[in-house]
Amino acid sequence: MAQTIVQDSTTIRFGSGKLEVGDAVGGLVNLGAMRAVKFTEEFDKISIMSDNAGEIYAGIRNHKAIVEGELMEINLTNLNNIRGGIDTYATVVGDAVTGHSEVIAVGWKYDKFIELPHQNATLAKPTITSVTGSTNDALVANTDYFIVQDAGTSMWGIVVIDSNTVTTENQTLTIVYNYTPAAAKTLTTGGKLTISPKVVRITNTDANGKIFRITVYKATNAQGITLELVADDSEDPNVIPIKLEGVLDVSRNAGDQLFEIYDTQNV
Repeated sequence: MAQTIVQDSTTIRFGSGKLEVGDAVGGLVNLGAMRAVKFTEEFDKISIMSDNAGEIYAGIRNHKAIVEGELMEINLTNLNNIRGGIDTYATVVGDAVTGHSEVIAVGWKYDKFIELPHQNATLAKPTITSVTGSTNDALVANTDYFIVQDAGTSMWGIVVIDSNTVTTENQTLTIVYNYTPAAAKTLTTGGKLTISPKVVRITNTDANGKIFRITVYKATNAQGITLELVADDSEDPNVIPIKLEGVLDVSRNAGDQLFEIYDTQNV
């Protein structure tokens, strides 16, 4: 027999979350596909006991927040970001590609970022020689479209505006550009001893587009790289566990120094 009924169905949460890490909230990078993402708050309780009146004080110390999970996308750029400056990350530049033609299918939108599939190894601004609409023909740079860099990923692309020239979104766009890709990425380590703090954020989005989000203000990498290679016939990918440990950011006001839980699902 049921002992109660659901008090508020909007507080029952479902689904996974997106994990992001960056130097600041405005520069968070999505770590992509992951498993076993977990948030844990930890502290040591302090109790002062009297001989005749029981506990007269209760408090905490060593207040921490732990975010951990398993990276399924083993991206050296993201590993370098997570590890907070104890490594040296570099790219080996490949051969230049000139006049690459990329067709953007119908479905793009005005004022929305269109990422270029190919980037310079150095993430320098690409050279776009032309953007052509299947209906409107040649588009004019800085009038019909603008070359922009995404703040979260540092990737380059274009934003097309609803100008006098661009009359419809119901057309393909052909972007011709030059780029010099990376031939390899390298991550070397050893000798750098200071770990820089990161902002860490977990976001769960429900079917209505509402979010349940946890942001840890000041977290540092707390675990070295472990890569256990699976069997060749395994259906599971190789993963790298990560662990970031948040501590108090004393530059913030007391009561708001460790993490924030932000919820639009239960409003």
